[in-house]
Amino acid sequence: MRIRHLGHSCVEILGNNHILIDPDYTRDPEPGVKFILVSHAHMDHIARIAELPSGNILASAEVCEIAVKLGVDKDRVYPVVAGDKVRNIQVLPGFSMVNDPVYNFFYMLFRRKLPVPGGTPLSFLIEDDGTTLLHVGDAHEVDLNLSPDVLCLPWRTTPFGPNRYKNTIVKMVKKLAPKYILPIHYDLPGMEAIPSELIGRVDQDVLIEDKWHHFVQGKKVS
Repeated sequence: MRIRHLGHSCVEILGNNHILIDPDYTRDPEPGVKFILVSHAHMDHIARIAELPSGNILASAEVCEIAVKLGVDKDRVYPVVAGDKVRNIQVLPGFSMVNDPVYNFFYMLFRRKLPVPGGTPLSFLIEDDGTTLLHVGDAHEVDLNLSPDVLCLPWRTTPFGPNRYKNTIVKMVKKLAPKYILPIHYDLPGMEAIPSELIGRVDQDVLIEDKWHHFVQGKKVS
């Protein structure tokens, strides 16, 4: 399995299947994407989905409807629910904040508008070449009983209570106990954070460089 961060929450995976997660990328993926996974429908996770010429889309039913409204052909969307499995993709419950009143209040306070509908959130566990990768969207707390090899970790500076938020993220890392952390979401305008801040705050190896990281049997080989 090879993985890399493409900006915002977008992660590209090359292995048995070419997978793209949360397609609001700032760097283009390789051509030939086979599966596009969407954790929820906030624009910083789905905005560029209609630009992708290939790939079947796996997301909750509400998110699939939003993808179609953004210009995706109906025959490319496949609604899924937690518990489904498609090839090497396990669909798990999602915990991104899409309907939380506190989130909506502070979104309105700082951005002067309501957030767009997020739909039912999902998480995804990818298994490939003896390696597991977990993507939880931009959740900062999860109720999952697993320990992946790689955790895609949303690291950002929130406009309200940033230190408390980051401490909560670190607690999530301790709970899930991955071997490696791939920081994501740290380059979102207005919420920028420095991925290297994680070094020393967590015990895991932090994959800071935006390049391909190659894993075999749960270990990074290059």
